[in-house]
Amino acid sequence: MSEQWTEVIGIGSSVYDTLMVVDGFPTEDTKMQGIETKVQGGGPCATALVAAAKLGVSTAYMGTIGDDPFGRYMLDDFKAWGVDVTGVRRVPDAISFHSVVLLNRQNGSRTCIWNKGTVEQPTIGDLNEAALTHAKVLHLDGHMTEAAIYAAKLCRNHGVKISYDAGGLYPGVKGLLPYVDYMIPSEEYALKLTQAATAEEAAQKIYHEYHPELVVLTQGVKGGIILDEQGMRRYDSYPVKVADSNGCGDTFHGAFVAARVKGMSVDQACCYASAAAAVKCTRLGARCAIPADHECRSFLRERGITL
Repeated sequence: MSEQWTEVIGIGSSVYDTLMVVDGFPTEDTKMQGIETKVQGGGPCATALVAAAKLGVSTAYMGTIGDDPFGRYMLDDFKAWGVDVTGVRRVPDAISFHSVVLLNRQNGSRTCIWNKGTVEQPTIGDLNEAALTHAKVLHLDGHMTEAAIYAAKLCRNHGVKISYDAGGLYPGVKGLLPYVDYMIPSEEYALKLTQAATAEEAAQKIYHEYHPELVVLTQGVKGGIILDEQGMRRYDSYPVKVADSNGCGDTFHGAFVAARVKGMSVDQACCYASAAAAVKCTRLGARCAIPADHECRSFLRERGITL
């Protein structure tokens, strides 16, 4: 990584995706013609880094990727979107995480078949500690747990904010939660983690048990909940005609982090991130559909909002 330190560093999943648009889900033991196919990079952490980069913030990915066609594509894709990959270790003779996503054009539903491959998780020795301690935000998605927790502790000691896309209760991930500043759980995750009856109660429990700086609980088309020292309030989503929701949540996370790096308040960051996610939904593709900063601001101005 260059001596001009990267603003946002991510440790988490990176995936090779084949997205195929179909007219309805195929029945077993039949053939069906696809309508459109896109090969793309995926993964919550990785796509959030691409989103932040497209929105004008410098980003870098740290981790391990197989030295196979899937892995080589992912590295090239990162580079194409401006994500620094000098912190990536390529693992010989390993199969990278890959998936096939079927997008039903009739109702917008997605069906994903994934294979985590054989790539070993990054070790503490794979981490560039100097780059981590000079970052503004460390973004995590709950994968690569050992390296993620070590990096989070290190960053916390150096005043680097920790952002966590809380989407799944992966083994060992609860050890990460006490180090998180920006806790961004899905409603499903929050309810499972806390066993709360409502999303509002779940947000309260997370905030008081793990003491993040803020909780932004996402509820999809309903918008979501913000909870910080100013109290609890809601943020809005923006209705759009959905072409492809794949990568929408990852875009929200990346845009939220980018907004905070740009100096926006929590409420402004949620507004900005919702706009980025909405624009992305109107286009096919997880990464090529992510908007640039001027597109997000234009989208909001059309709705009478100026950040």
